[in-house]
Amino acid sequence: MDDDQDMCWVLEAALSRIDWMAVTANSAQEALGLISQQTFPIAFVDARLPDMDGFRLSARFRIIRPAMSVILISGYFLADDAGILDAMRASTIDGFLAKPFQIDAIAAAVSKGAKG
Repeated sequence: MDDDQDMCWVLEAALSRIDWMAVTANSAQEALGLISQQTFPIAFVDARLPDMDGFRLSARFRIIRPAMSVILISGYFLADDAGILDAMRASTIDGFLAKPFQIDAIAAAVSKGAKG
């Protein structure tokens, strides 16, 4: 989920290259609605959404779907930022990708993180 529709398109294209189907959402509320109704093996969550930050959304996902892997993506944070490290230690997120990322990083995250 990302409020940038171009980023959603990139994620869909990257996932289709490895034969995965993507469902996108452009807001936290839309994503929460989808997650409440369907099971997904992995979610890519933008750290900054207009209606909720990605950390809080990831924590909500963890409660609703504890087996789902959550990968936080951001152009504002780096992998060694305290917030990212804290979220990893707390198991709020399972991984992090800094934007811009290579398409292959999506495939690697899916391979490493998908639990279903």
